[in-house]
Order: sequence, then C-alpha cells, then structure tokens
Amino acid sequence: MVRQIIRWSLLLLIWSVMVHTAQAVEQTFYFTSLQYGSIDTKRNAPPFAADSDYLSAMESDYGAVSYDPRVEPTVISFEYYRVNGYLGIGFSIDLLSGIAQNDPPSGVFLLPNYNQEYRFGGGSRVTTETIGLLYGLSLYGRFGFFYPFIGVGTGNYLSKVEEYLVEGDGTSNYSVVFGEVLEPYYYKWGIRFPSGEYGVMLSQYYIRAPLTVESRNKTLELGGVGTFFGVYMGF
Repeated sequence: MVRQIIRWSLLLLIWSVMVHTAQAVEQTFYFTSLQYGSIDTKRNAPPFAADSDYLSAMESDYGAVSYDPRVEPTVISFEYYRVNGYLGIGFSIDLLSGIAQNDPPSGVFLLPNYNQEYRFGGGSRVTTETIGLLYGLSLYGRFGFFYPFIGVGTGNYLSKVEEYLVEGDGTSNYSVVFGEVLEPYYYKWGIRFPSGEYGVMLSQYYIRAPLTVESRNKTLELGGVGTFFGVYMGF
C-alpha cells in the first residue's frame, strides 16, 4: 500500500512539473544541507507497525538485553524544487551516515557510519553498523522568514551485524552478517530559516526500515523517529 502511494506520488510530481512548465515561468532551487541529531529506534514511526522480533528471540536464548536506543547519524541532503510563487514541488536525497569514531567496534564499513550495540545478560553482544539512503517526493514553501517543507519516499539501507554469542556451556561463537533493507519507508517535515543563500534548519524524520537478520531469520528495526538540526546552502 505504501509503495503504491509513493509510486503515484512520483507520477504526480512528474505530471505537476509538466503542467506548471506549460502554464507559467517557474524558478528552480537547489539545496544542500548538513544536519546532526539522533534517531530513537524504540519509537515507532506512525502509522508504520512495529516489526522487530530479533531482540526478543535473542533475549530468550542469551538473557535480558540492554542498549541505548538512540543512534546519532549525520544527514547529508540534496534537494531540487520547481517553485511557482510561494509553493514548490521536487525531490530530495538524504544520506544517513555518521562521524567516524576513534575505536568503532569493527572498523569502518563502506563509509563512516552510525553504530549500535546490544548487550545481553550472559555476556553476549551484538553490534550493528548502518548506512541509510532515502529519496522521494518533497513539497516546499517560501513564506517570508521561514521555508517549511514536507517529504515522503523510500530508499535503501545497508547494515553489518556482528554477533558475539556466549552459549550456556561457556563456548563462544562469532559471526558477521550483512543485510539490506530494499524498501524502507519514510516521511519527514522541517523548516528552513534563510539568511541570503545560507541558513539554518531543523527537521523531523519518521522511518521504517526492518532488517531481516539472516542468522536468525528475524527482523531488527533500524528506523525510528529522528530529530535533526543543521545548516544549508541554496542556489
């Protein structure tokens, strides 16, 4: 259902651009931005249903889990808009990565990334390293001293899952699993506060990105609700 909505939205974007081009002279705007913040992976992004049974399955075998639900990715974005008057329509691309750490759990995977670690009561632990790419339709407004925007779309998530597991007899097992979320879904909203070609911005992301961990054939949710603040440049 969500996938169909996204496809129809993208078709609407193409149709709108063609109609507006035929009817009026429009302006084209590009934005690049850099934002910092955090995503709470325990918060479910409505209306998406929670789908994360990997941790509960691990708890039944290795004891209670403890972890910080917040991850702190950097969001690097590019946006394109065709604007007629106060309103514009276009698309956006967001890369969710992170700042390289001095001592990450297992080095850098593909790009500097954001990591999460889960510790279990019996001494077992699981670490994840993730990169997210989001893209989709965006709507944009220009109202005096603030420029609001909203967006919806899909994307792709890449993740590396490392499992260090201590069994009941004291033996330990180590494994590395790579996974991909081919169709995450998201929506977002935010506000820009311009000062010439530059400005500051804040945004809120709602992401569903269920990763199937192949070692258990269970789902681990990589998305959540995120809040970010940063700077942008328009041209």
